[in-house]
Amino acid sequence: MYTRGQFAMIGKVGRKALRLYHEEGLLVPACINKENGYHYYEEGQLAVLEKIRRLRQIGLSLFEIRQVLEGKADEKEAVRSRITEMDEQLQAVKELAAGREQEEETACDALPDIRPFECKTCLYIDENVEKEDLGVSVGKLYEQAAREGLSAQGSHFVLYENLNSEEGFSMRTCLPVSGSGNGNVTCVSEAKCLHLHFTGGFSKIGKAHEIIHRYADENKTELSGKAYEVYNKDLSADVYYPVK
Repeated sequence: MYTRGQFAMIGKVGRKALRLYHEEGLLVPACINKENGYHYYEEGQLAVLEKIRRLRQIGLSLFEIRQVLEGKADEKEAVRSRITEMDEQLQAVKELAAGREQEEETACDALPDIRPFECKTCLYIDENVEKEDLGVSVGKLYEQAAREGLSAQGSHFVLYENLNSEEGFSMRTCLPVSGSGNGNVTCVSEAKCLHLHFTGGFSKIGKAHEIIHRYADENKTELSGKAYEVYNKDLSADVYYPVK
């Protein structure tokens, strides 16, 4: 048996990390001394700690790790999902470093068109995080779909609502799937939208919003307080603004 300090030293983590893993239910001490409050861990728990460390190093959230440890999510699938996200992030960094001036010019020269946002049945997560952390939610949705035997039916997207509100907007990350599933499910469709296909890279997607707003102003088109960003596998994006 090891004290928390000894266990942390051997496992190459901080004692604060062990406390957090305990609170989150990932790694509970084998026993707690009622007299002095000391936490003790068994030698066999070192393997669990090592797995937590490895999964944290590649960026999995504590929630995702707990799902893996409890057998509710497949570790290989979670790692593959994270690899996909990291590949997309790496590609975005390469795009930023290279500039992609010509592609950005082409993307910015494009004009919006009018089209519907086709009806989709989606698993979703309402966000309380910054947009930069979107990949975490996307991974959770793919895991949920796999657990419930659902297949993805197209690219994941983000729905922004209350964009015209002074109090700020809300975000919902969505994954179109086959079937209804057991988790949070919503059906999304819009009859008429200003749409722009943008090839300037995810990190530059704000330019697509600028183009649509400029076009709407010039053509006296009133936009609703919603917007959709669809993230395609080829690293292009489709942006939709429902029209009033």
